[in-house]
Amino acid sequence: MARKRNPNRDKAFELYKSKEGDITPKAIAENLKESAANIRTWKSQDKWNEQLGIKKNERGAPKNNKNAIGNSGGAPGGNLNAFKHGNRIPEERFASKKFLSKYLPRVTEKIMDEIVESGMSSLDILWTNIQIQFTAIIRSQKIMHVKTHNDISKEVKKKKSYVDAKMESEDIEYEIQFAWDKQERFLVAQSKSVQTLMNMIRTYEELLHKNWDSATEAQKLRVDKLKGEVDKLTKKDDTGPIKIEFIKASNNNE
Repeated sequence: MARKRNPNRDKAFELYKSKEGDITPKAIAENLKESAANIRTWKSQDKWNEQLGIKKNERGAPKNNKNAIGNSGGAPGGNLNAFKHGNRIPEERFASKKFLSKYLPRVTEKIMDEIVESGMSSLDILWTNIQIQFTAIIRSQKIMHVKTHNDISKEVKKKKSYVDAKMESEDIEYEIQFAWDKQERFLVAQSKSVQTLMNMIRTYEELLHKNWDSATEAQKLRVDKLKGEVDKLTKKDDTGPIKIEFIKASNNNE
């Protein structure tokens, strides 16, 4: 037995026709207390636009939309959304302060301005990063120190509670780290950190020799001092304290 045609189907078309197509399926659905999905299906299957001789709009803003008035089309000036991977973007666009202000947080901009105002050279910037890296290595000595082979860490990993009419229970899952596990992780982490530090020092030395005539005495001396401290850190038989001394260039040499 054929299914009876929904009377709202014809009413929806008549309403669409009376508005000359200038009404949305949602508005028709609200008027007839019908689902918007049904209206869209009827519109497509019955080809309302073809029946009324209405041509589909070209891609762009809907009919009578005023948002595009005065817009000549295309992306706004300076917009980089259209650039694909591998395309070259002119360097002058990155050099512009206006460009940076669009994409960088204010605090980052402020730090960049202060770096420029300080007059730091590439050697000074690299040296600052060397100091930060070496300081992090020294700080980790206490944090990751393993006292003895009985130094075991036990931390709660998961905890679940169960309650029923008779009793309450709790399941606790622990994460246990034995001394040898912690020592192994410490040695691996320290080895990677020291290797990174030595690469940075090597780069510093290369830059220093390339700019030897313009380098200050402090810039020339401080790398030897640091290399000595790193040697102390990496020697197994050295149990003495590690002393760090950062040499600041005098005002006359800056």
